[in-house]
Amino acid sequence: MQSSDTVKGRIHSIETLGALDGPGLRYVIFMQGCNLRCQYCHNPDTWDPGKGSMTTVEEQTADILRYKNYIRGVTISGGEPLLQHAFVQALIHECHSRAGLHCAVDTSGTVPLSACIDAVEEADMILLDIKAFDDGAAKDLTGFDTRNAWELLDYCEKSKKPVWIRHVLVPGRTLFERDASGELFTSEEDFLEANRMLRDGAQKLARYKCIERVDLLPFHKMGEFKWDELGIQCQLKETPEPDDSTVEWSRKLFLST
Repeated sequence: MQSSDTVKGRIHSIETLGALDGPGLRYVIFMQGCNLRCQYCHNPDTWDPGKGSMTTVEEQTADILRYKNYIRGVTISGGEPLLQHAFVQALIHECHSRAGLHCAVDTSGTVPLSACIDAVEEADMILLDIKAFDDGAAKDLTGFDTRNAWELLDYCEKSKKPVWIRHVLVPGRTLFERDASGELFTSEEDFLEANRMLRDGAQKLARYKCIERVDLLPFHKMGEFKWDELGIQCQLKETPEPDDSTVEWSRKLFLST
């Protein structure tokens, strides 16, 4: 392994006390660079791998250790952190050896497992973003299918590595909440019939013992202004945020499967 003062990574931003990215309060690192082009991305400013700030593992570890008495662990997110797997692996190693911190990696799973196995093995937990439960829908929504993501999940199952699943509910893409006339579904039965892809996904995930939690995240428009600032056309500009009732039905579906 290279020295921690020579392994470098490119960082987009830091959240020192994050409560939404793994168990407990966490130091969250958002890595710069992403190979996906998710139409609902709220941080398109992370896409360009040449932007952000360069840092070494030693520098980043030193900053993390300033908060070790306040946090339960570290989450390395993105962007797509496994594009910088050597930095991620080395950083987690330092966090483990110097402070015993719990370390999670938040990934879309698009990087082939063979290319990033070092970082995956070092991590205590994987937060896996399943973009859609149909390859065609995933590719249309993000530019990538989900085959590598399922390979990563299979690896976690075999190695008994804990996983939290994240899935964004996007009306008209991963969530269908309206009938042929454009009216919102008023019955749970009609909703379930229209959302076979979601039902199939719930059933598939239920086979994995390594999955500790499934978070269904409603599509939101809070990051839309960044698309405008970057001069990128947002294809979901006219897409509404999902209705509360269909979000609740979706969550009930996964809890009951």
